[in-house]
Parts: sequence; structure tokens; C-alpha cells
Amino acid sequence: MPRRIIFEAVILMLLIVAIGIKYNEIAVATPGTIVVPSPGYETIQKAINAANTGDIIRVSAGIYKENLLVNKTVSIIGENASTTIIDGGKVGNVVTILSPYVVIDGFTVQNGKSEVYPYWGISVYMCNSATIKNNILRNNYYGVQLTRSNKSRIFNNLILNNSYAGIYIHDNASNNVFFENDVQNNPVYGLWSQNSQSNIFYHNNFINNTYQTGIFNSPTILDDGAEGNYWSDYKGVDANPRDGIADSKYLGDNYPLMGVFKNFTFTYKSQTYFLSTICNSTVSNFQFDESHRKISFNVSGQNATRGFCRIATFINHTVLVDDNAPSYFRNWTISQKVYSYFIYEHTNASREVTIGLKFPEDRGSSPFPIMEMVVIVTILIVVMSTILVLTMRKKKKGR
Repeated sequence: MPRRIIFEAVILMLLIVAIGIKYNEIAVATPGTIVVPSPGYETIQKAINAANTGDIIRVSAGIYKENLLVNKTVSIIGENASTTIIDGGKVGNVVTILSPYVVIDGFTVQNGKSEVYPYWGISVYMCNSATIKNNILRNNYYGVQLTRSNKSRIFNNLILNNSYAGIYIHDNASNNVFFENDVQNNPVYGLWSQNSQSNIFYHNNFINNTYQTGIFNSPTILDDGAEGNYWSDYKGVDANPRDGIADSKYLGDNYPLMGVFKNFTFTYKSQTYFLSTICNSTVSNFQFDESHRKISFNVSGQNATRGFCRIATFINHTVLVDDNAPSYFRNWTISQKVYSYFIYEHTNASREVTIGLKFPEDRGSSPFPIMEMVVIVTILIVVMSTILVLTMRKKKKGR
């Protein structure tokens, strides 16, 4: 084949590759980041006032005595929930969200209450699609309040010691989802809902609230169709099959959990995985040993009582308790999720559970993602077709 044709084909191939590399890139505005505190942004509210839509406000650890109005679509992210504190000072609401798609992540939100007014910790007020996650909401009148607001996601929050209700939903706040929250020690209601509907609760832990729920004119969904919530005052049983799910309904929850729900995440070869537990023991010291591909955690409870754990992950695994097989063990798979249920005895000392993981990547896999393979094959077909066309044209000219 003449050199000029080969050269043209190579140039064309490089152009096609360059286009292919960009096939899934979409031009989007890059959000700005504001750090608090920093010059000009000594308070979180100053950062909100200066932010543009879509900006990220990163807040360093410290105590911020503020009452925030979030009237822009921004993400406000604390350094650490236990050390990054927004304190309402008992003089007003702590955080009021007035715009859609706001994210509040990683704060302690406290002291939204007074002797006169029922102030809240975080309120989503007449706007939609907020995300409230990884926060501690304590010592408010209401921990989280939703008013005429829809499609928000509230998850992985600790909502405790609020003087009336941990969660308050009212005035047609609908289609919001609450999951993986601990709602505990609220002296009136854990969940209070009025005149709202289709709000969904699952994998939450309702612990030692005077009234776990107060639901009035509010059709509420208390499970995800397969698993519900843990209720500390539920006295049901899990006899057949043993799977961590109770055999009878409770407070409108069709599938109440027999133990506290916890979800753990870990990273293996730059990919994030999860392992969830339903356990009647206290679970602590969760660790992932990447080199040995195993998870370990401690379980403890009252001496001479029976403990159980139900774990779930997308990875095949083995289970040991103090390096021995548990006294009872069963496992099963549903929709590629692998479950295991096992029993052990509580002792005076905590016991170590070890989960051996069998990652699918370790059995060998394609080095290229599927979409990249499609692009590469397409490029090769186009290049070969182009070379063939150029060759045929050259032959016609030479006749």
C-alpha cells in the first residue's frame, strides 16, 4: 500500500480516536468552592450570600453560632459531623432551606429551641429535592422538619434528644425518603406526620422515643417492600425463616427488623462496596483489611444471651466468630445480593466476627469497560473501512 495512503489513514484514525475519547463528555459549568472560615467568609451565611448556584461551601471544624437561610442551590459540607457545629443559640431556627437541590452534609445542628418558640434544627420549607445526610441533630424542638416540600432524601443522620419530635412532616410534604437514620430519645415523637402522604421510611432505627410514631391523616410507607425499620419496643419474633426480619407487622411496618440496621462502606481497588448488618448486638470497631480481603468487627451484649447478625453485600463471603464457625449459619442470594444469618452467644468480653470476601475482580475480568470496548471496536471498523476505500480509489486512478 502506498505510503501516502497509509499516512492519510493514520491521520484519520488519530482524529477518530480523539473524537471517541470525548464521546461521553458534556460541557458543564464547574462549580466554585468557598472555604469557611477564610478572608471574607468568616461565617457560613456570608459564604451562602456570596455563592453562585451550584457552588460548594466547605466548612472547617469549629462552632458556628448562626441561624442560616439557605436561599440558593448550594452544597454545604462540614469537615466532620462531631466537630463542625452549627449552634442556633436558642434564639431561632438553625438551618432553613428555601431553594431546591440543597445539600447539608456533615454537621452537628443544635439548639434550635427556646422557652417560647418551637424552633427546628433543619427545615426544608416549600422547596423540593433537598439532601440531608451524615448530620447529628440534637437539642432542637424538631430535629428535621419538612413543610410543603417533596422528593427530598434524608439519610444517615443521628436525630436525638429533640424536645418534641425527631422528624416532623406536615402540610402536604410528600414523596420524601428517609433511610439509615437513628431516631432516638426524643421525648414525644420519633416521627410525627400530619396531612402528608407517600413518605417512605426504611432501614431506620427508632429507639427509645416516647411515641415512636404519630401519624395523622398521612398515608406513610414504613418499608421498602422487603425490609422495614427497627423499633426498640417491638416484641415480635423471627422464627421462619431466620433472616433478621420479624414474622409480624408493627405500627404499619410490614417487615420490621429484629435488630439495629447499620450500613458500612469500604474501598477495594479504588471501588466502593457496602456491607449492611441487622444485629441485636452492639457492633463496633468495623475494619477492612484489603491485603487479606476480609472485614472484621466486634459484637457485644448481655452475658449468656443469644446474639445474631444478618449481613448483606454483593460479594460472596465466609463467616467466622472468634475464628470458629458460628453455632448456626445460613446464607442465600436475592438479585445478586448475598445474605448470611448467624447466631452466637454473648460473653463477658466482646466477640470478633470475621467476614472473608471473594471479590469477582480476583477471578479475572476484562481490562476495558464495556463502553470503551464499543468505542474501540467502532474506531477499528471505521479505520479499516477508510483504508479500504482509499485503496480502491488509488487503484481506479492507476488504471
